[in-house]
Amino acid sequence: MSRKLVWMIVIAFAALAAVLWGLTFFWQGMGVEVTGLGWGAYIAGGVFTLALSGGLFLLSFHSARHGYDDIGGSDSPEE
Repeated sequence: MSRKLVWMIVIAFAALAAVLWGLTFFWQGMGVEVTGLGWGAYIAGGVFTLALSGGLFLLSFHSARHGYDDIGGSDSPEE
C-alpha cells in the first residue's frame, strides 16, 4: 500500500470522526439522547460505508488498469 493511499484512508476516518463529534453538539441542542447501542450502530454504518466505497473505487481502478474495461478484447463477443 502506498503512503498516499494510507494518508487518504486516515483523512477519511478523521473526517468521519469530526462529523460524529460535531453531531453530538447538534443532537444535544435538540435534546435528543443517543444510547451506546445507537452510537455503535452509527459508527459501524460510517465505517462500513467508507470501507465499501473505498473497495469499490479500488476495484474500478484495478479493472481499468488491467484492461478489463477495454472494448474489442479477445473476450468480447463477435458482432
